[in-house]
Amino acid sequence: MQKTISGALVLLAGLLVMTAQALADSPAGMKLYVLNSGPLKLGKGYLQNFAPMEPKIEVPVGMFVVKHPKGNVLFDTGSNDKLITDLSHWGKLADVFEPMMTPEVSIEAQLGKIGLKPDDIRYVVASHLHLDHGGNVGKFPNSTIVVQNDELNFAMFPDEPFAAGYIPADLVPLRAGLGSSRPNAINMLRLDGDLDLFGDGSVYVKRSVGHTKGTQMLLVRLPKTGPIILTSDAAYFRVNVEKSLPPNLALAYDPAGIMRGYDWIRFMMASEGANFFTAHDPDAWKTLKHAPEFYE
Repeated sequence: MQKTISGALVLLAGLLVMTAQALADSPAGMKLYVLNSGPLKLGKGYLQNFAPMEPKIEVPVGMFVVKHPKGNVLFDTGSNDKLITDLSHWGKLADVFEPMMTPEVSIEAQLGKIGLKPDDIRYVVASHLHLDHGGNVGKFPNSTIVVQNDELNFAMFPDEPFAAGYIPADLVPLRAGLGSSRPNAINMLRLDGDLDLFGDGSVYVKRSVGHTKGTQMLLVRLPKTGPIILTSDAAYFRVNVEKSLPPNLALAYDPAGIMRGYDWIRFMMASEGANFFTAHDPDAWKTLKHAPEFYE
C-alpha cells in the first residue's frame, strides 16, 4: 500500500514539474485573438441533444489567431466568404443554418483587425473541415495546413450519413491539379495524433475524435493568462463540458469520443487551471475579448 502511495506521489510530482515547465516555456509576447466569421441562425436542437428547435438562436462562428514568436497560427477558417454574396454556395444547407455574413466578417477583414494578411499565417490548424470551420481553408496557399489524416480522408469521402457537413468546393483548393505528382496543392502537416507545434509546449494540437473522424482541439498556453483550450465543435457549449451533456448525436461521429473529449478538458482544468473557449456558445461568446483586443 505504501509503495502504491509513494508511486502515485512521484507520478503527481512529475506531472506538476511537466506542467510548470510547459508554462515556463511559453514565450513572452504570445497573444491570442478571437475572430468572428458571422453567426448562424438555427434551432439549438441542431447542436444540443433534446434542446428545442424553436425559437431559433444566433450562434457565433469563432476563429482564433495565436501570435507566437515563431509564427502566427490560425485555428479554423470559418464559413466560406462566398456566402457574403452567394448563399447558394451552401445549397439547401443555407436554409437550415441561415448564415449571416457581411464583408466585415470576411477572413481578410478579420485578420486585418490585428494587422495580418492570409500570407502572414504560418500554420492553419483545422479543427475539422465542416462547412463552418474549414470554409476558407483554400485562402492560405502559402501557409501550412495542420490536419488529421483521418479528417482529410473523411472530408473527401465521408461515411454515410455524415457527408452533408462538408462542402466539396471548399476542399478543392487542397488538391493538386492535373498531372501533379503531389496529392496536395498546399503544404500540409498530416497528423495521426497530437503535435507540439513549436516544440515548446505553448501551442499543442490535441486529437479528439468524436464530432468527426479527425477532430482536433488546440491548447494554447499563454505566458500571463495561462492555458486556454480552443474546443471548436469538440464542445459546442460550456454547459456540455460542465454537466457532461451530449450534443445532437446526428452530428456526432463517435459520441463516446465526444465524452472523452470533455474528460480531457476537465482534466486540463483540474491539473493546469485551464480555461476553454468554444466556437458556438452565444452566451460565452459575449464574455470574450474580441479582436483587436487579445489575451496574453
